[in-house]
Amino acid sequence: VRGAGGGGLTVAHELAERGFEVTVVERRAVAGGKARSLYVPHSGTGGRRDLPGEHGHRGVFGFYHNLPDTLRRIPLPGGGSVFGRLTPVTWIEFARTGNRPDIPLPVRPGSLSLSGAPLLVATLGGLLAEGLRLPPWEAAHFARLAVTLFTSCDERRFGQWEHLAWWDYIQADRMSEDYQKLLGGGAQLLQALRPPTASTRTCGQGLEAIFYDLLGRGSDGPADRIFAGPTSEEWIDPWVAHLRALGVRFAFGRTVTRLECRAGRVVSATARDHRGAPDRIDADWFVAAVPADRAVRLWNAALRAADPRLAAMDGLRHTWCNGIQYFLRRPAPVIAGHIVHVDSPWKLVSISQSKLWRAPFERTWGDGQVRESLSVDISDWETPGILYGRPARHCTREEVAREVWAQMRAHLGRAGRSVLDDSLLHSWYLDEAITEGPDGLREDDPYLLNSTSSWELRPDAVTAVGNLFLAADYVRTYANVDFTSMETANEAGRRAAAGVLTAAGASEAPEVRTFRGYEAPEFAVLKREDRERWRRGLPHVLDTGRR
Repeated sequence: VRGAGGGGLTVAHELAERGFEVTVVERRAVAGGKARSLYVPHSGTGGRRDLPGEHGHRGVFGFYHNLPDTLRRIPLPGGGSVFGRLTPVTWIEFARTGNRPDIPLPVRPGSLSLSGAPLLVATLGGLLAEGLRLPPWEAAHFARLAVTLFTSCDERRFGQWEHLAWWDYIQADRMSEDYQKLLGGGAQLLQALRPPTASTRTCGQGLEAIFYDLLGRGSDGPADRIFAGPTSEEWIDPWVAHLRALGVRFAFGRTVTRLECRAGRVVSATARDHRGAPDRIDADWFVAAVPADRAVRLWNAALRAADPRLAAMDGLRHTWCNGIQYFLRRPAPVIAGHIVHVDSPWKLVSISQSKLWRAPFERTWGDGQVRESLSVDISDWETPGILYGRPARHCTREEVAREVWAQMRAHLGRAGRSVLDDSLLHSWYLDEAITEGPDGLREDDPYLLNSTSSWELRPDAVTAVGNLFLAADYVRTYANVDFTSMETANEAGRRAAAGVLTAAGASEAPEVRTFRGYEAPEFAVLKREDRERWRRGLPHVLDTGRR
């Protein structure tokens, strides 16, 4: 298995449980990929651990099913499982600048009638108008579009909505600025989606999953959860320990640079250590569990000829989304939940995560002066900021830290006074994947950018190469959602493991399970009717007035 991120560890877990001898090769010195924790070197004193950073804060949503199943199967030394280390997030706030009011929303299941499309449109429109304070006609317009997606057949989803950008689908250009930011700013909540280019199918799929989650339908726990501590300490480290106990071997600090393909099969791999020394790897089955931008570097002419779907991956696009943590001397007077900074040009989402952690911060990490970790995701690296007037990628690391702080300050507080006083700030830590070069910043861990028609460019976990399998978040996933996430990486890993079992003829081994997303039975008739309309070349019954 090349890659020790969520997909690679999932493959290792599923196969090791079924008696396979698994070796995971990882270019870094630690496991976890984008989910791993990043520690500020030499920041811990007096027996405390170094200050914990993250590539971005983790969210385990209620509509996730594959990942929670894995978490339940990772035991802890004192009993219980890693699943028990999740803690619910009960509030989300849409923070605004200027005199526009903030919008705090509780994250808890409610009730909503799904008995008929017209009633649902009216009810959902009313909730949007009241909750997000949108003009009633805009709220009703979006509600109709949402219900259209919820009741579309699969053929229409992949044949029509996959090829239409979300921004165009919701007709954002015709709407108010608030509508555009609150309903068209999907990159703020789903970091690898950009409304002007993101597929309506994928955005609609995510919206539908969140919608059912908030109804309490088909959820595996609360709608929003985070780990009760740094991700590596709460999840990755126990996972690696469990895999080692199952016999999995790890080869850290080694990069696979070549797959040798003959007669439609991989016969060996070549890896190099940090000194550049080559090493041949022989195996029966090979799994590429690295991001798409790194996987395509392995696809030589022989592999591309054996499976043209691998060559199609060259058309996939990528984007930047990275985390920065601010370490505070005093707890910030903000909610203990996710805050969407609606008007931030860099599309920031923050969470005062240590408010939800189980260990007292000042006694566990750092130098004893830090009492809180404020974690922020930066989703837009292309738009000029408010402090320096430059996109994030054209700033220095220091300027990124100052700019993000300024954008948050502008959202948190009123009457010209921010709750983020500069005296709070002890230090900050920007994702180590962001480095400075002569031409600006560089990104070592880009995200797959969902875009219209990109489904056609994505391969399945089982390739046409007889013993090569794929396990990463760019792989086609079918059970629930398919945007870049820990859930999709986990599902891809399960599908790759199932492919290995089939190739190995391991018919007596337990099946590798993947979980289906929730489907409302009330919509079954509407979907059947839409399938008939699709076959006849007719639009969805609610798709009226589109220009």
